[in-house]
Amino acid sequence: MRCSVVIPSYNRINVLPRAVASVLEQDVSDIELIIVDDDSTDATRDWLTTLSDPRVTIILLPQRRGVSAARNIGINAARAPLVAFLDSDDSYLPHRLSGPLAAFDRDASLVCTLSSANKEAPGKLYTSPLPDVTLAPQAFEWALYCDLIGVDGSGITVRTAAARAVGGFCEHMKLTEDREFLIRLAPYGAGRLLPEVTWEKSWTTDSLSNDWKNAGHALLAYVEQRPELATRFRKLGSYLASKIVVSDLRRGDFGTALTNWEVFRRAGLLRGGLARVWRDHREVRNYRRAMSNRDALSKLAGAPAQWD
Repeated sequence: MRCSVVIPSYNRINVLPRAVASVLEQDVSDIELIIVDDDSTDATRDWLTTLSDPRVTIILLPQRRGVSAARNIGINAARAPLVAFLDSDDSYLPHRLSGPLAAFDRDASLVCTLSSANKEAPGKLYTSPLPDVTLAPQAFEWALYCDLIGVDGSGITVRTAAARAVGGFCEHMKLTEDREFLIRLAPYGAGRLLPEVTWEKSWTTDSLSNDWKNAGHALLAYVEQRPELATRFRKLGSYLASKIVVSDLRRGDFGTALTNWEVFRRAGLLRGGLARVWRDHREVRNYRRAMSNRDALSKLAGAPAQWD
């Protein structure tokens, strides 16, 4: 068996069959699919009883634990040396797994691959390709911190042993947990970005990633796990905080913007007056724009020394 795929699911009977079918229809057959049902109350469990493919393992949780806990249970149950993830509202294209498997076969230094996707948004469908590059551990870690590369759970394939060694996904986080997981994973090896589109991300209104109202709380939870964003990488932490405040203002949600501003200041993410916050925001924004292309990433060594 070459790869285990973990699908966490909660009350997604309307989309889960599509996700499951997309895994079972891969162009590689020596895989297993682990479906972790997070105590669904819809018709999911009845549907799961109809699955007869021997490659499928079903784990039924007796009480709701959350998506990260469900993924971690799947990681611990995985029997293959590699584990990939698929959110229940997304789907794989038939070659989603063959690309990462080939990359791991070619390069023993890899700990992770990230796969490109077609993404759906209200009123549009667009392609989100990753640059064709391999990042050494320090460069991979910094690219994740600084959000120079896109990270989606359904695009991640990692070495199972390394995923277990870092403790899996943080179960206290509801957003950015996939990026934080990979930051802890990065010291274990290089990250390979695969530009070929091999999966599709769907838009659902109840997706956790669309919970903009709680973006401030999510950032605080992220900083709790990665406190260096308020110290060593202070400018980056300020940028992430001010970006949320600006987003609140653009949506006309002035109350949330003010609340987030005050909370971020108390957390040490926003320091000084508006001029300093804007200066930090602009510096990080310009750096990210300059460093997100393939040529810049291929030369990336790590974090700039002056960002403390």
